[in-house]
Amino acid sequence: MSIDLRAVRRAFGSYRGAPVGARAFVAARYVVAPMGPIAAEFEGLTGTVLSLGSGLSMLERYVAELEPNLRFEGVDLDPVKVELIARTHHLSPRVSLRQGDATQLDGLTGGRLYDAVLVCDAMHHFPADVHADVVRSVAEVVRPGGVVIIKDLDRGPAWKYHWNRIHDRIVAGPEPIHCRPPAEMASLMEKHGMEVERADRIDGPLTPYAHYVIRARKPA
Repeated sequence: MSIDLRAVRRAFGSYRGAPVGARAFVAARYVVAPMGPIAAEFEGLTGTVLSLGSGLSMLERYVAELEPNLRFEGVDLDPVKVELIARTHHLSPRVSLRQGDATQLDGLTGGRLYDAVLVCDAMHHFPADVHADVVRSVAEVVRPGGVVIIKDLDRGPAWKYHWNRIHDRIVAGPEPIHCRPPAEMASLMEKHGMEVERADRIDGPLTPYAHYVIRARKPA
């Protein structure tokens, strides 16, 4: 699926009034992120999506422009991002963000089940030894028949991995990243009762980011 430039313009317009630095970051993210292939995973879905580590919600606001029957509820640790999304919420009213730890969902959802869960470029920021716990928690909060979409970065090839490390140190700080190959991530999801429908690399051979996407469904 190619990117819808009109939807990008509308989503970018929802950051009107945000600081220049934040708008520049959003614009850069729309350039480098594989928006089309990720958005394709949501085509035709309805209901509420729980989005973990969603930051400035660029992807969520873009998909909301394409899928009018979806609502996104994001979770992020950064109170500055939460405040920015709240301040511009009226420009993208089906996307919200609250402060919370995406690795500790038990106290965040209050037992609520979601139609879908999105984890986009967050897993590699979590310590490797909590990946299984995050997947378990995600499997528990998605309703039977619902889907989980994980977009993350592979560990290879080496040149892409090292570029991704440099990128994240510039953007997110000095903390290490913990990339897991898609086959391993898919196996984790299957161990926690999910049926994996797709586990594919979505990067080109010459693009510097080792993007992959996994789509899994909770048995009805």
